[in-house]
Amino acid sequence: MKSELHFRGERFIIIKLLIFLLLSITFLFADINLKYSNEIRKKFSHVIQPIYSLAALPIDIYNSISTYVIYKNNLILEKKELEKKILIQSGIIQKIPSLQEENKRLKKLLYSSNTSSSSKIQMAELIKVNLNPFHNKIIINEGANKNIFIGQTVIDSVGVLGQVSEINNDFSVVTLITDPAHALLGVNARTNKRIIISGIGDNRKLIAKYIPLNEDIQEGDIIITSGLDNVFPEGYLIGQISKINRKESDDFLSVFVTPSSSLSSNREVMLLW
Repeated sequence: MKSELHFRGERFIIIKLLIFLLLSITFLFADINLKYSNEIRKKFSHVIQPIYSLAALPIDIYNSISTYVIYKNNLILEKKELEKKILIQSGIIQKIPSLQEENKRLKKLLYSSNTSSSSKIQMAELIKVNLNPFHNKIIINEGANKNIFIGQTVIDSVGVLGQVSEINNDFSVVTLITDPAHALLGVNARTNKRIIISGIGDNRKLIAKYIPLNEDIQEGDIIITSGLDNVFPEGYLIGQISKINRKESDDFLSVFVTPSSSLSSNREVMLLW
């Protein structure tokens, strides 16, 4: 009895398979000829589209995040590069004022070289400055190899700096006119009276010595080299009278002179023959 039921079940399954196969073939032929499936897909496409969009949503989110991260990283790198360029440009811009001042100094030096009555002028650069109350000296990059000599006059574009006091093969020491041990003979350009000018260790001022109380001297008078001390050539600027103290109890006037030369800011100097 069980075997007969089993046989009937198998036969029923085969029958169903044949029926479904027949239906499938029928639908295929009907679809080829009548194209019902295309119409059905068109009608239900608006229903299926959200499903497709939902299925593609994770990929779209991933692509958007990846694009954002890449764009952000590129912006960060670009920002860093721009910051570096800004820093470099800032460094260059910082040099513009000094370059402008150097250009002005060189123009003044060139003008001074062309109008000077000296037979020879040698340019030099500062390599060290020693300004203290006991010694006002600078070191320049020219020495015996350029025939520099002791006592040689050193000026800048606006006035007398000092004179060479020590020589080495490739550098020299210049004692400034503000050195406490230095003195020179000047002339008041207004009155043509000779004045002894001495340093006091302060690069901002000099003193004029041994001026009588009744001397014709005024603040603002220009002092130039006399050429009579056999050291400094005649006619170079020393400085300007900045302050005069008159005390009847003193034997001489107390006179201060502001140096013409840029003692604390020079980069280039000239040596005179």
